Amino acid sequence: MGTNTYDVVVVGGGLSGCFAAATAAAEGVDVVQLERKPHEEAGFIACGDAIKSPRDPEKYPGPIDMDAIADDESVLMDSNIDQIEYWDEELDVRKVLPYSNGSNVINRYAFGQHLLEQTADLGVEIHFDTVVNEVTQNGRVTGVKAIRNGETVTYESKVLIDTAGAQSIIQDLVDFEALDTVGKPTFEVPHYTHFGSAYREIIETTEPVEYHNAIVGKPLEEMGYIWYFPRTPTEINVGLGFQMNKDPIPLADRLGRDIKDRPEYQGANVAERFGRGNKLGSAIALRRPLDSMVAPGYVTAGGAAGTTHPITGKGIRGAAYSGYSAGRAAALAVQNDDLSEDGLWEHNRWLYLEHGEAAKLAAWDAYNVAASKLEPNMLRALIALLPEKELREIVGTSTEVDTLASKLQVGTGVARNFLSAYSRGLFGELGVTVRELSEAVLELATTRKFVAKYQAHYEAYPETRDGFEVWVAERNNIDQAFYAALELDSSEYKY
Repeated sequence: MGTNTYDVVVVGGGLSGCFAAATAAAEGVDVVQLERKPHEEAGFIACGDAIKSPRDPEKYPGPIDMDAIADDESVLMDSNIDQIEYWDEELDVRKVLPYSNGSNVINRYAFGQHLLEQTADLGVEIHFDTVVNEVTQNGRVTGVKAIRNGETVTYESKVLIDTAGAQSIIQDLVDFEALDTVGKPTFEVPHYTHFGSAYREIIETTEPVEYHNAIVGKPLEEMGYIWYFPRTPTEINVGLGFQMNKDPIPLADRLGRDIKDRPEYQGANVAERFGRGNKLGSAIALRRPLDSMVAPGYVTAGGAAGTTHPITGKGIRGAAYSGYSAGRAAALAVQNDDLSEDGLWEHNRWLYLEHGEAAKLAAWDAYNVAASKLEPNMLRALIALLPEKELREIVGTSTEVDTLASKLQVGTGVARNFLSAYSRGLFGELGVTVRELSEAVLELATTRKFVAKYQAHYEAYPETRDGFEVWVAERNNIDQAFYAALELDSSEYKY
């Protein structure tokens, strides 16, 4: 097929890829989007399918018309989700975390197909059945080589946007040290332990489930969780995931054991109407967003950039706004004929400073670090003690426990829950001593202080490439202080 030349090549046909490609095309540059799946399978993504505020333009910026997608009943299947529920059924613990403005569960396949249709309508050339197997570079990233419909094809680009998902193969193919940078490259490939492995099935039940208005999470060994997310009262997205810095779990078997004896799943079957898209696995980022998401001729977004929530793995909104930012920065770099780190730095600046959500995600990763230190039963005991208000803060990115009154309220809630759990013999059942649990509570308070320190530091992210090394050194000092406060061994350091 020879060589094809474009201003921007986007690798990946998922949410961040569509937002990136559509945004760059809307800015007037020539864009091709490469998707490894055939057209009829594109959009099958393994995730919980929960999405908040799809009509909010601040959360989903750019030219993609989310209103049109949300208006399609085949996409927005359940808009009746008004709470998160945490169940620890062995301990008889159930916590309800109400949403302030509700949430939704979508048909992820229909959603993905709509995104691709809109992206094409906005002028993006989309090549399906295209598998990238090499990155070309000459001082900067200059494109990729791929197999398309069984034939070799080269794509030359001014900017390559990597939206190939968590553990992106593109990052393994680029030799970042060989690129023309001022000093050491700002981009560093994340370690595999910064990711999680997930699996989900779409199950059809014979009767409506009682939790049809909630997305449900349950604790799983190895710091993972099991979820039940209703698409409809009788069509449930059930799945689970664990972190790759823990021992592996046979995901499909473990999920099967969980639902085997549950009353609502007796007589239930895996849905047929989505074919093999009903059973899917994937990797998800469970880390802070990358310090820098650019290199000469290269930009990354979505899961490949770590814009998922480091505790829950939620990634739809992060994929959307980081994809928008990547497309916008790439187009600007092409128009200014500056494909260097400096020329693409607008992507980092917008995400950390102007939009700001990446700064919050980076700060909240401290909770993941602290939780990873705890044994599963200790973590379960700690969650059982926490009031709903604090749990809602941890699984979201809003600061609720920041005033003296709110801290006193949380402290009172912990004491009340402690007395209730102690009287029921919960700690003995878990093999957790009161002293150990008290230490875990104090470590959580310490972690909360470091969350605030991290957020303040990320909100002071450098406006340009020039201040990056100093900023990273100062952030690394916060890391070391945090690890010391948690009394972590160097082998337990996350970064």
